[in-house]
Amino acid sequence: MLATTVQPGTPPPALSRQDAQTVAFWSMVVALVGLLAVVALLSVALQRRRSRERELKREAQRRREDAKKPRPDPWAEAGRRAGSPPPDEPESPTRVAPEPQASAGAARRPVALITGAARRVGRACALELARAGCDIVFTYHSSEDDARELARELAAMGTVVSFHRLDLSDLTAVGAFAAERAEMMHALDILVHNASVYEPSPIDELTPEGITRQYRVNAAAPLILTAGFAPLLRASGLNGGGSVIAFADIHSMGRPRRNFSAYSMSKAALAEMIYSLARDLAPDVRVNGVAPGVVAWPEGGADADPDTQAKYLRRIPLGRAGTPEDAARVVRWLALEATYVTGEIVRVDGGRWLT
Repeated sequence: MLATTVQPGTPPPALSRQDAQTVAFWSMVVALVGLLAVVALLSVALQRRRSRERELKREAQRRREDAKKPRPDPWAEAGRRAGSPPPDEPESPTRVAPEPQASAGAARRPVALITGAARRVGRACALELARAGCDIVFTYHSSEDDARELARELAAMGTVVSFHRLDLSDLTAVGAFAAERAEMMHALDILVHNASVYEPSPIDELTPEGITRQYRVNAAAPLILTAGFAPLLRASGLNGGGSVIAFADIHSMGRPRRNFSAYSMSKAALAEMIYSLARDLAPDVRVNGVAPGVVAWPEGGADADPDTQAKYLRRIPLGRAGTPEDAARVVRWLALEATYVTGEIVRVDGGRWLT
């Protein structure tokens, strides 16, 4: 048996010209087949994406058409009436006011959802939008008696109203609330992010829980709620489309106050949400903000001190604090009248921004 010995360092025998051509040919064939496969996969993916986009557009158009149809019973999912339950009736987080009698074929009333509306600025927004002809859904956290009183007042105005307890710091509960309500509600035209946490955060007293709590309530929860209700808002029949309004703060927009870093950061994130969602939800939904200076003094803490308030007032050109109603009227304007305004944050501060 013959054996071939190759000495170390000896180069391998060179391919013949014919063999080299064969290898080159098959290499080109393999590369071409791979390229064609990639092109085919990209084409399939593109077709699927276009098909999905067409499907979403048809669904949005269908929702808009459905929203314009008469809905004499927009709150069929709830069967309660406003007022205190009798002693033998179990407590429920939801009460619904007597429904206004609409004539056959009448257009439905706009529906507004307001967070934290049992008291102060949120309450003023609910009353202002109700006077403008809206039905109201609102949330509260701990002020149940105030929530019931507001529901009775709205019901006496002929407004359809329901209210729900919701802890905005529990983001799992916020997501569940949005999913459940979005499925049960027939329509939603206006979403007002009013509820917030306003707490000092001196640098030597910062805690992870305090920081993240303000972020969850003031920024993350509004984003989750808006995303959950986006399909209903896109289908709104309002002139100008659905409307989202979030309460920002002039002191998180370049006028920071001492010892409020966590609050200011959370509200700055909310302002960025306004700008971002104004693009993400266009052209079907307008997203704007209201940035108060003072429209309702805090009920506790340093800002409740009369001397502190007087010092702040001296820097307001209009010479007075605002009122919840001042803010509520801007909310109504943005929601129902400012049909060509989106991505804006309106300062309601008596000119405090200038000083």
